[in-house]
Amino acid sequence: MVQPEPRFVSVTPMKNEGPFVLEWVAHNLAIGVDQIVVMTNDCTDGTDALLQRLDERGILTHVDNNSARATSPQKRAYKRFLKMQIARPQDWIIVIDADEHINIKTGDNTLKSLVDAIPDARMISMTWRLFGNAGVVGYEDRFLSEQFRRAAPENMPRPPQAWGFKTMFQRELWNVIGVHRPKRPTVEAMADCHWYNGSGQPMPERYFTSSWRSARDSVGYDLVQVNHYALKSCESYLVKKVRGRAHHTGDSLGLDYWNMMNQNAVVDTSIDAIAERKRALYDDLLKDTETARLHRQSCALHREQIASLLDTPEMRALMQQMTANTGSGRPEHA
Repeated sequence: MVQPEPRFVSVTPMKNEGPFVLEWVAHNLAIGVDQIVVMTNDCTDGTDALLQRLDERGILTHVDNNSARATSPQKRAYKRFLKMQIARPQDWIIVIDADEHINIKTGDNTLKSLVDAIPDARMISMTWRLFGNAGVVGYEDRFLSEQFRRAAPENMPRPPQAWGFKTMFQRELWNVIGVHRPKRPTVEAMADCHWYNGSGQPMPERYFTSSWRSARDSVGYDLVQVNHYALKSCESYLVKKVRGRAHHTGDSLGLDYWNMMNQNAVVDTSIDAIAERKRALYDDLLKDTETARLHRQSCALHREQIASLLDTPEMRALMQQMTANTGSGRPEHA
């Protein structure tokens, strides 16, 4: 009997990402994700309503991940996803967040071409490239990939977050989903995982039991990286600070996190390889009048929250600190 072709299934916990949802969905469709699963909790900006509309249109699967229990929304989402049994044993599970865009640099820039480039792979870890705010102060309803084009250099092992990674893996290899890599293997040894880095090189033995980031002997960007837009504009960062770390209860963000993640050393436009394809998919999403209305509503709520936050002394002070070193203008665009 012929084995069915593996599918690419992504899973994402999400909270208050409304203005950025449609670009993110279009991006994942453009790289060939077969089924997008998003689990929302505690949304106040229309993220859940927009995703539900996309669910009704058959574009993705939206799950209400709210709970009265004080548990991690992220861990809850991953457990629910596995219980749904959406991914078959041979399917690839892609754990990705709303501020992460997978940037494939081989073949036709799809997940299928990435897997074809490493034929033996059953797991692939994709290292972050931290993208800073590129001097962008104000929020605009434009693609993140068009606005934020300055990033950390490839050879930047510090801070540790610079080389954090996300891992896609075949479902049958592991029993538990983790943020950066799966846990509780069903196989006995690293060799059974066929685990490779973003340059198609085998991952070192130690990753079988631990580690969430690349190191000098495991980092690789030749075939794939994850563009990590953790900050966006200064104004949008204010909203993120109030929300907190999206999937962690009680976490706070401030100037230290901003300075750590605001990496603008080099221009990186490699993600433009799928720009035309992504734009066409985005435009198709907006052809539905209700989707377009919900998107505009989320953008309006985002602007209203920014205006409200800038009325507070704390947020005005943070804005002044963030923009102190921005200079008189933005860096030149590539």
